[in-house]
Amino acid sequence: MSVARVKKIQLLAHCEAHMELLASLQEEGLIHIEKTDVEDSGLETPVHEVADLDHWLYKLNQAIDFLSQWQEKSLADKLSGKKPEVSMRERDKALDLEYRQALAEVDKLESDRSSLLGRIRFLEKEREGLLPLGSLDLPIRKVTPTETTQVRIGEVPASHWPELESLSESEPLFVHVISRDKRHVSVVLLVWGKAACDLDPALKELEFNPNFFSEVVLDLSEEEDRIVDVIAKISQEVEDARRALEASQDTGRRLAAEKLDDLMRVHDVLYNEREKRISSGLLGKTHSVFFLEGWIREKDTHRLEARLEPFSDSVECFLRDPEPDEEYPVDLDNPKIWRPFEFITRLYGLPKGGTIDPTLPLTPFFFLFVGLTVSEAGYGFVVSLFSLLFLKLIKPKGGLRQFLILLSILGVSNIILGTLVGGWFGFPIRSLLLLDPLQDPVRFLLLALALGFIQVWFGTFLNLCSRIKHKDISQALTQAGWLLLLPGLVLYGITKQSHWGWLAIAGAAGIVLFASPSRNPIVRFFGGLYGLYGISGYLSDILSYSRLLALGLATSVIAMVVNTLCQTVLGIPWVGWLLAALIFVGGHLFNLGISFLGGFVHSMRLQFVEFFGKFFQSGGKPFKPFGLESRYIDFT
Repeated sequence: MSVARVKKIQLLAHCEAHMELLASLQEEGLIHIEKTDVEDSGLETPVHEVADLDHWLYKLNQAIDFLSQWQEKSLADKLSGKKPEVSMRERDKALDLEYRQALAEVDKLESDRSSLLGRIRFLEKEREGLLPLGSLDLPIRKVTPTETTQVRIGEVPASHWPELESLSESEPLFVHVISRDKRHVSVVLLVWGKAACDLDPALKELEFNPNFFSEVVLDLSEEEDRIVDVIAKISQEVEDARRALEASQDTGRRLAAEKLDDLMRVHDVLYNEREKRISSGLLGKTHSVFFLEGWIREKDTHRLEARLEPFSDSVECFLRDPEPDEEYPVDLDNPKIWRPFEFITRLYGLPKGGTIDPTLPLTPFFFLFVGLTVSEAGYGFVVSLFSLLFLKLIKPKGGLRQFLILLSILGVSNIILGTLVGGWFGFPIRSLLLLDPLQDPVRFLLLALALGFIQVWFGTFLNLCSRIKHKDISQALTQAGWLLLLPGLVLYGITKQSHWGWLAIAGAAGIVLFASPSRNPIVRFFGGLYGLYGISGYLSDILSYSRLLALGLATSVIAMVVNTLCQTVLGIPWVGWLLAALIFVGGHLFNLGISFLGGFVHSMRLQFVEFFGKFFQSGGKPFKPFGLESRYIDFT
């Protein structure tokens, strides 16, 4: 129940083997490199520029994101996140590809498409502005001022139209209505030139919005073209641009088919080259040697020796155990069957080095709690079946694979416990039912509290083990006091037998005597008495497990309601069976979703708060070996 054992590693090598050795270590992915303290050791820090790589990685990212819209992937590949595979031998050949020429082609295509889209948006906006003026039966190029008259085209809000009419009757202003709707009136204004400046404030007050013909409109219009003619020409321009845009789709699909995989490969090769250069900045060096230090898992030391064999003439390697107070990175190392439950631990945080890994202790409790909170065998069967099918057919990797394995295990939990304390899609199998929470909720509550008591007591026991390991004898005896007090009180309350009472008193005495760290006997005694107040915390923790009853009952009740609704609609002629099927499938899928979500979250909460709070020491730094990283491809 501890984290993986690690060793401190220190490497000395000739500078000539610097980058070659780093590349070899990167391929193997064994060492968590730490920055060398160059000031205390009198070493220098190697400097490797990465600006050129950053530039090309940026360009590659842009090109890959752009071409990905035409990437043809199956649904299975999309769901699994499957990536193209590249062997280690092919990896170094990636840089021989003409990726810069491909990037130039992608840049040109992206620029052309951007220009076409901008042109389309601009022309559509121009056309939208001209549409209200479409009924104006005048050539556009003749809508110009004369020596005595100014011409203005625009619109006023419909609410100000009466005022504009009144203004035209009292001022040297002619108004011609082009079109109108509920909100605006489009007009042509003929204004006597000398009065134009005097009328401007009045028109502004009426919220007159002038419409000026843009250069594009004027360029498209010939001598006798009216607005409807220009609108038609703009529509044709938009159509031509859309056809060109559609044609560029073919170019995009061709480039995606021919270049995308190569660009992905080049990106990941360059990215790992960048990481190698950055990692070299963590080392120390002199004019002839360089120094690397970090951490390696103890089980990987033989692989490291094999990897260093080709460099045996130029490399010296030193391994040692961590110092007692030395902080080292943490990696969880559990048996394969328990590994999916590491997902729960990692959500909370890694344990500190040298402390207890909670994965193994939480596994049986989490398995039971999810089964009791959902308590539906049919739902468990569906979840396990689809999780296993997804794993078999889609073959996901990484965190998704681990989560699906966990879901399939939790489905088995529901098949077992749902059969014993629940049912199959709301129909209990009475011959197999050990406890019916709907008929006997008190017994179900007692079961939940009993499981809570066992887990809280077990968490205290793990705390005792941790205290003993770290030779904290006083606190170890305090935890031993709780281990005696808690069961002693419970068993005495049930049986009324005196020896259980004496056991509880002995536990309380241990807490009073050792809970306080003070050397003053009076302060120690009263500090210990105050420590006994912690029993209220234990009581609240155990009562929290009553949520197992509430969630289990909710699932069963909702399942029964769904079945009742199905039976009700079955009596409807002709369509009753169809409605019943829809309600059955939809209702149970909804119940499955909220039940598993609630069961997962609340069972996790019991681990994080009630269980981990008794012994878990978080804050571990994750073990991140220096290795090949892949964003778009998988190295095989």
